[in-house]
Amino acid sequence: MAVTDQCRDKKELNVLVQIMLAAALAEIKRQGVMPLVVETYRPKERQYYLYGQGRTAAQCRAAGVPAAKAKKYARSGNKVTWTLNSIHIQRKAVDVIPVRGGKAIWSAQDKDTKKIVEIMTRYGFEAGANWANSPDSPHFQVKGSFGKVFSEKKNTVFVTKVIQRALRKLGFYTGAIDGDWQKKTTKAVNQWRKSLGWKKTGSVGKKALKRLLKSI
Repeated sequence: MAVTDQCRDKKELNVLVQIMLAAALAEIKRQGVMPLVVETYRPKERQYYLYGQGRTAAQCRAAGVPAAKAKKYARSGNKVTWTLNSIHIQRKAVDVIPVRGGKAIWSAQDKDTKKIVEIMTRYGFEAGANWANSPDSPHFQVKGSFGKVFSEKKNTVFVTKVIQRALRKLGFYTGAIDGDWQKKTTKAVNQWRKSLGWKKTGSVGKKALKRLLKSI
């Protein structure tokens, strides 16, 4: 794949992010909006390429781009990224925009864009549209060190809120929907898992996440 190409393969994402995205996209479609996945996984080389736009080789090197890459990719134009450590590289971010009348919509103020932001946030994604600095309306991420499970030590505020909200609806969580996992959330997770005849691991993996997302 060339550095100018965008990967749109949802299977290239972290497995938990795949589950969250599938649930969110299904809800977006139910709300009458047609979503277009613009980019999922982004190789480091492509990030160097994107970072080079609107910057000199010296600026790229100063930010951490290897000298050879800085020289190769530095070019004129409007800046399109402000980081070399995009969550896309970690397979935990996706860019989504609406399509209407066969036309891709890139406006942050568009009604369908706002609907996508609202739904993606509801399903546990951090929305770039809500950033105070350099907002990025197509961008959604699940930042964190988690792998195949969410747990007390492997979670994000946004995902934890979703899990807390689902467990409250199911009658297992009575605390605040604050995104702070702690022991109260672990206890609720285990009580819910026990009710299903599952092992009390205190964590939410693929099967559990799919089930909880149906309850939000």
